[in-house]
Amino acid sequence: MPIPPPPAGEQRGPDVDVVIAVHSALRPLDRAISSCHTGSGRVRVTVVCHNIASDEIQAGVQPRKDLPVRYVELHDGLNSPAGPKNAGLQLADAPYVLVLDSDDFLEPGAIQHWLELATARNADGVIVPLRHQSGAVIRTPRARASRIHDLDPVQDRLAYATAPRGLWRTGLLRSIGFKYTEGLQSGEDLAPGLHLWFSGATFEFPARGPRYVQGNDAVDRVTDTFLPLSREFDAIYRLDPRWLDSLTAAARRAVAVKLARTNLIGAMARRSASWDWSAEDLSAVEDLIRRLDEIHPGFRRPFARADRRLLNAAARAQTAPEAFLDALRQQRGANLLDRLLTPGLTANLDSESTLRQALRMAADWRRIFPV
Repeated sequence: MPIPPPPAGEQRGPDVDVVIAVHSALRPLDRAISSCHTGSGRVRVTVVCHNIASDEIQAGVQPRKDLPVRYVELHDGLNSPAGPKNAGLQLADAPYVLVLDSDDFLEPGAIQHWLELATARNADGVIVPLRHQSGAVIRTPRARASRIHDLDPVQDRLAYATAPRGLWRTGLLRSIGFKYTEGLQSGEDLAPGLHLWFSGATFEFPARGPRYVQGNDAVDRVTDTFLPLSREFDAIYRLDPRWLDSLTAAARRAVAVKLARTNLIGAMARRSASWDWSAEDLSAVEDLIRRLDEIHPGFRRPFARADRRLLNAAARAQTAPEAFLDALRQQRGANLLDRLLTPGLTANLDSESTLRQALRMAADWRRIFPV
């Protein structure tokens, strides 16, 4: 449904504010800005120059007459993307807002497609499909293959979409107090993303429409280094326990399973048994298991045998480090059945089970036919 023009003689502000935070003149910002062009003048781009002069950033961007771009500076001395993103969101006053990373870009027609869908469905937001710059589809959220309208945060596993990429009603973000967690080097989007998914808002997911593209060619990108696990898990510890308690049991379980599967197991597997595990890192693993048990004590049920052994050993990582490292080695070398099947057969029927996750991804038509 095309967006109707304003009455004759009446000027209309932008329908969409795009927020781009940038901290280096070496980032491909011009590409990101160019991808926001719709040809209709309904988009305004706000570039937040983080700890850098706007003149230095603007020098690498082609001037445009058909796309309003405003530059603001934020000098907070912090190595965190949360501050500039929040600053840009505070300036947004269009009906819809989208946050675009300076490395990334949008496929042609993306904003117009998402805006028309949100308007036609009267949706609070559009969860946008993602791909890598190489072309590989990013399979988040892990939604039901047939689900496009009115996604359910539990059944469509929205918690796995940690970074809330999408087009959102500005009023919705204001009403839930959406704010990236400041002071974090990573994970600044975890808390606001979960608050968004479980806000009761209505979401669309045009899985085969134009995509948000995650770029990987920034020339100033450095190799990722491992943070101490207490810092890597800091975003999880900052989740408001009162907010978690307000969720349904199913929602708390969905959050705990996601955090265990991607944040905890992912962090342990990336380091492996050969990592020089410090007492502090082992303690952080134990602490996180306890926190996940507090969120939902049944979170381990849907995990496959190899992962379940690792989670059980992680609960005693500091007190029994050799057993923990052995479980890490077993998890890495596990056979297919141990990687897929739960210890109890009936748990394989769980919607969050490793087996059902694998089958769902293998049969996902969005992966097989990504365009």
